[in-house]
Amino acid sequence: MDFPYRDELYSEVHRTRRAAFGAAMYGALGIGRADHEARDAFQSESLRFYGAPHVALLLAPSNADERMAADIGIYGQTLLLSMTAYGVASCPQGMLGFYGDVVRDCLGISDGKVLFGVSFGYARDSAAVNHIEPGRAELGETTRFHT
Repeated sequence: MDFPYRDELYSEVHRTRRAAFGAAMYGALGIGRADHEARDAFQSESLRFYGAPHVALLLAPSNADERMAADIGIYGQTLLLSMTAYGVASCPQGMLGFYGDVVRDCLGISDGKVLFGVSFGYARDSAAVNHIEPGRAELGETTRFHT
């Protein structure tokens, strides 16, 4: 991994929110918490971009640090919002960043750090997973305004 995953990066409130979203997503898919085989199969789908016809991979220069990764993350959010504005569904996928060597090999490039991918195309309205409404924290829980 170009940017290693560490569970301790997440605070308790963020772990709770991630678990709630996971429960909603797996619930929409009809996959029970103890059904590890089905969960693993769904995770494998992420490496096939969940059936989306396209993927954008966002890479940082090889000398990138956290600051540049943040800048590219901001660009990624703009990309997602632009796709939505044009009616294109998208799914940011951090897991794709776990396979930097594979991505570089497949693309025939020798440098760059893989941050994440964005799978995109037109949503299949019949898929229950496309109707999940993730909970949102109240503005006051995430933002402090100073006047």
